[in-house]
Amino acid sequence: MLRSKSLHASLGALAALLLPLAAGAQDTKPDFLDDAALRAAYALPASQFVEIDGEPVHFVNEGKGPPLLLLHGSFASLRQWDEWAKVLSRHYRVIRFDQSPAGLSGPNLSGDYSIEHRNRIVDGLMDRLGIERFTIIGTSSAGTPTAAYAAARPERVQAVVLANIAAGKINLDFSTLPETLKAALAADQTHPGWHGEEYWRQILLANVVDKSRVTPEVVERWTQINNRMMRDPQVAKDVFAASSLERTSADLARITAPTLLLWSAQDHETTLETHGVKAFEALAARDKTLEVVPSCGHMMPLDCPARSLERLEPFLERVTAK
Repeated sequence: MLRSKSLHASLGALAALLLPLAAGAQDTKPDFLDDAALRAAYALPASQFVEIDGEPVHFVNEGKGPPLLLLHGSFASLRQWDEWAKVLSRHYRVIRFDQSPAGLSGPNLSGDYSIEHRNRIVDGLMDRLGIERFTIIGTSSAGTPTAAYAAARPERVQAVVLANIAAGKINLDFSTLPETLKAALAADQTHPGWHGEEYWRQILLANVVDKSRVTPEVVERWTQINNRMMRDPQVAKDVFAASSLERTSADLARITAPTLLLWSAQDHETTLETHGVKAFEALAARDKTLEVVPSCGHMMPLDCPARSLERLEPFLERVTAK
């Protein structure tokens, strides 16, 4: 653990870079659900749907106490936080939403996925909920909008938590990928325009240590919701055109709020050595901590919720008590 008190990838990168690859056996096309069926299948009892800045937004607001805003990574949804939200909502007000074009929010109607627009979505949602200051938490590729918001809105951010983020460009060595993942990518090439369950199963398995977390239910949800995004090929082009992991270090250098960096020891996508240390060094916050979570892969909230919460909760107790 690195600590300074007196001074004090991501899955998105993997999936995005692998989209064009492969050749192999044919996958079975799933029965795609329309929007109404997707909401019926995957909305939570506390789900709400609103429009903010011209964009449909699916969010969940649970618990009472100091407010926390949780931002999921690429190709995930607010369901990525299920295990964390279950525990944290006992003592905190936990807000999470599907960042466009993911989850049940869906694509932005004007194709705007810029950081400035994403900042307005956060402002609009928290204003709607009557929340002025809060702790913002982001994982994987959500590190970019999380750091950008914390840098741009210091008056609203009480504290920051970043888990397994990219502190710059991600360079993946495809030769090191598991053979099962390579086979799924090859099969995926045979049906451009959609991804089968095996594609998502192998990507998920490559990003967790605890393989039991990749249940049939999780795989089916990832398949159905992500294929919703692929109805319009322009959506993916707009999202990736607006993405810039390279800006994150500059935004970290502008963050002054207390910040906790959580890093998985077995994160092979945004490694501790390449991204964790770089993020810690870039942070301007005087109160900053880097905690390493053992036996955990890149998808921390899914893979090791209990172990990561053990390192998160003391930080939250301290910073929200101020």
